[in-house]
Amino acid sequence: MTKFNPILKKPGELIRSEDWNKMQEDIHADFDELQHRLDALKDYVDNMEESATLLNMDSLVGKAYNLDESVPGEKISYDSAIVGLLTKQYLVAKGETGDICRFSVVSNLELLDYWSGAEKGDKKALEATFNYIDGTNAVVGELFVHDRSRLRPKGALNPYLEYLLSPNEYVWYRYRLINPNPEKEVLSVNFKNLLPDCTPRIGNVIHYRSKIVPRNVMSE
Repeated sequence: MTKFNPILKKPGELIRSEDWNKMQEDIHADFDELQHRLDALKDYVDNMEESATLLNMDSLVGKAYNLDESVPGEKISYDSAIVGLLTKQYLVAKGETGDICRFSVVSNLELLDYWSGAEKGDKKALEATFNYIDGTNAVVGELFVHDRSRLRPKGALNPYLEYLLSPNEYVWYRYRLINPNPEKEVLSVNFKNLLPDCTPRIGNVIHYRSKIVPRNVMSE
């Protein structure tokens, strides 16, 4: 910022036009720099984000199984009680469709990550629904789910962000959902199986990311 050097005059003294113009130029330059700094600060605040990981998620909808439990209709479990942060899996019975689980979130989130994988997967078998506080919802349908029996390439359809391998190398994939209405507060997210010949499961851990709203904006 330009250093301001005051021009001091006694009462009644005139100021030269050159001095007056120089003062105006210095003030204008200082104002422009201050405005630039305020704009940069606003951009920084507007883009501040927070991330959260929710563990041991419970659902009043659907049925949960332990990871090392023999699920009806399936021959192989994950061969471990814990895989990463996951301890439970939600899924519908083999050959059935419908709601898998519903997780309560209550947040103004922009992105939500979930863990999944499917018996007889590699199909567009999953549907996710954002349920909002105002009673509306938004559906994200026909989500591709990779097969869990061995690691698959990411591909172009719903590519996963990362993966976890159980001791017997069965796979959990981390997928990402984009909230269609980030300005609305999310009450819950539920997942649904669309195909009877595929059994996707949802792990009991979710991650989400949301923008930090400045306090003065929240109070308006």
